[in-house]
Amino acid sequence: MRKIFLMAVAVMILSVQSCFAAEIHEDFFNGNESLKYPVVTVGDAAIEKKINDAIIAEIDRFTTAIYRNAQVNGYNVADIWTLYEIGSNQAGNTVILSVLLTECSYFRGAAHPSTYLHALNFNLSSGELMDINYLLEVGEGLKEGYLKERLEQKLREKVKREKLFLFEDSLPLKKLPDNFYWDENLHVHFIFQQYEIAPYAVGIIDVDIDA
Repeated sequence: MRKIFLMAVAVMILSVQSCFAAEIHEDFFNGNESLKYPVVTVGDAAIEKKINDAIIAEIDRFTTAIYRNAQVNGYNVADIWTLYEIGSNQAGNTVILSVLLTECSYFRGAAHPSTYLHALNFNLSSGELMDINYLLEVGEGLKEGYLKERLEQKLREKVKREKLFLFEDSLPLKKLPDNFYWDENLHVHFIFQQYEIAPYAVGIIDVDIDA
């Protein structure tokens, strides 16, 4: 369960112990009310631009890829939509703003929609994206190999506990997933997308490596 996040429907204030706050407004990409995304206000135009440009760039990348794929393969896009969840946390002096974008599409005649969960983690004091390199740096010598081993261990535990079915060649893991985020307890979660390691029916798999 992603306990850090709340579904954003209108306006929400995120605050942490440092009293640094972000105001979140909802907007629609190119005026399409199905393509929702958060607009972040922190009182610093330069920081706001970095964060909001990154969010819009991801929505643009998603929509462009869907329609390009449809054109190349002769598909008909029946529906396309996005949702988002947001959360705030603090690690030392760093305030983390996390945005989870759920990107969905459905091609006419397909058996089911496709869903992708994209995580964006921002340093709220600078607007910079916090990628896997930041995660390794704050881990004080934490190595990528250790993260992969830890993730694999927790994934195996989750599979056994929840009786999930994975593809035969899913384990051992070849690499870390592309998306991760921190929850309210500063636990690191990695996200496996649909079909990445399991059939569609299993859905998106969220693994807390600090549980």
